[in-house]
Amino acid sequence: MSKKTFAAAPRPKQLAPEQIDAYVHGGAGHDTTPSASPTAEKLKGGPMKRLSIDLPEDVHRRFKVACAASGRKMAVELTAFIERHTEELEQETNK
Repeated sequence: MSKKTFAAAPRPKQLAPEQIDAYVHGGAGHDTTPSASPTAEKLKGGPMKRLSIDLPEDVHRRFKVACAASGRKMAVELTAFIERHTEELEQETNK
């Protein structure tokens, strides 16, 4: 039986600094389309906090399907809703 020889794995080509910068500033994981709402844009500049809530499974599924069908992100829709409702509550308490 003959011996098999294996070569070393090929090394990737070194990227130029401008190629790295282009990837970092516009690469995978960055949305290239404008936000669905101005609220999302407003929040990008400030510090973020995470909010976890428990929802009944059917409510979550309906919301997720509705967002997907309309091409919207769940987080953007929830942020816009919270912003609108917060303004309503603030107006109600300032009366």
